[in-house]
Amino acid sequence: MDRKIRVLFLPKWYPNRYDPMPGLFIRRQAEAITPFCDVAVIYVHPDPDCPNNFEAEFSEENEVRVLRVYYKVKGQPATMAGKALNFWKFYRANLKAIYSIRQFEPDLVHAHILTRMALIGMKVSRSRHIPLVISEHWSRYYPENNTYRGFFRQLLTSFIVKKAGAVIAVSEKLREAMQQCNLKNEEFKVVPNVVDTEIFRVGPSFGAHPVKTMVHISCFEDKSKNISGFLRSIKELAGQRSDFRCLMVGEGPDWEEMKDYAGFLGIRDSVVFFTGLKADNELAGILAAADFSVVSSRYETFGTVLIESLACGIPVVTTNVGIAPEVINAGNGILVPPGDETAMTEALGQMIGRCGSFDREAIRAGVAVKYTRENVGREIVDLYRKVLTVGEKLKIKN
Repeated sequence: MDRKIRVLFLPKWYPNRYDPMPGLFIRRQAEAITPFCDVAVIYVHPDPDCPNNFEAEFSEENEVRVLRVYYKVKGQPATMAGKALNFWKFYRANLKAIYSIRQFEPDLVHAHILTRMALIGMKVSRSRHIPLVISEHWSRYYPENNTYRGFFRQLLTSFIVKKAGAVIAVSEKLREAMQQCNLKNEEFKVVPNVVDTEIFRVGPSFGAHPVKTMVHISCFEDKSKNISGFLRSIKELAGQRSDFRCLMVGEGPDWEEMKDYAGFLGIRDSVVFFTGLKADNELAGILAAADFSVVSSRYETFGTVLIESLACGIPVVTTNVGIAPEVINAGNGILVPPGDETAMTEALGQMIGRCGSFDREAIRAGVAVKYTRENVGREIVDLYRKVLTVGEKLKIKN
C-alpha cells in the first residue's frame, strides 16, 4: 500500500469538553501513527446537560480528525431497563457518527477498551470487510480489581477477541491477566503507551539537597492507587526522620478525602503538600527537580508516571505493578510488593539515603527510545501492515 493507511479509532475514553485527561494515552497513540496513517477518531460521551438528543463537535488536532458526539442521558440509571436505554443511545450515537463520516473509508478499525467499543468495531469490520485491531488499557482483569464479571459479557468478550485481527495490551502483566481470563488471539502483542521524552527530560543539577523531595502523581482514586496506604507509610517515616517532603500531584474523585486523611494523620502541609493537577511542562518541571518519585498502586495496566519519571532521570520507588517489573532494576529504583506498607516505608527510607547516588543520564537512557512517539507509532503501524497483509491473503484465498 503506497498511500497512508486510513484508520478509524473507536475509543471508550478520550479527552473531552468536560475533562482533558481521560484517554490522553489513546490520543497520543493516534498522534503517533499520523506519519504513516490518516486517522479519524469517533468518541461518544454521555451528557445529562446535552441540549438535544445528540450534539456533534468536529475538530482537527495534531493531524488527527476527531468527531466527538455527546448524547443526552438522565443521570445514572437504577434499573436494567434504564441501563439498556442508555446503552442503546450510546450504540445509536456511534453508528450515526460512523455513518456521518462515510467519505472517510477506513482500511482498518482500531477499537480501544473492551467490550462495547470492540463490539461496535466488529460491526464496522464486518460491514466494510476490513480488519479489526483491539487495544486494551483497562485493569478489570486483575484479581485485585475483580470487575470482569458476568457469563454473557465474558463469553462475548472472548468471542470478539478471538475474531480480531490483532490485540494489543500495554504491558506484559496486562496481557498475562487477559489470557488468564481466557482472552486469546493468535496476534496478541504488547505495545507500550507513548511518553513525550522531549518534555520529560533530565533537569539541571542543583547539588545535594539536605531535604529530599519525593513526588507522588496520580488520578487520586484510592481503590487502585492506594493513596491512603502510602500516606500511612509517610506518617510512619516521618516518625523516624525529618529530612524529606512529599508533593502529592493530581486531582480526582478521592482528592478531598485524601487531603482530609493527611490532615487526620498530622502530616498535611508539614511533610505532605497537595499541589493539584499539573500537566505537560509544569509536571515535567516538578519531576525533573525532584529527588525521586513514588508509585503506590495496588494495580496498574501500564504506569505512565513511572516512565515519565525515568525519562527525567530520577529513580522510582514503585509497587510491582503494570510495567514496573519490566523496567525497574537496581540502577533506577526499588520494587515493593503491592499493599505492603511496611516494605514501602523501608524502601522510601532507603531511597532518601541513596537517591543522590543514581546516574540520571543512565536512568534516562534506559527509556529514552522505547516509549517515544516515533517508536510506539512504528510498532503499531507494523502490526497494522501485518494484519492488512493477512486480510488481503484471506480475500484472495476466498
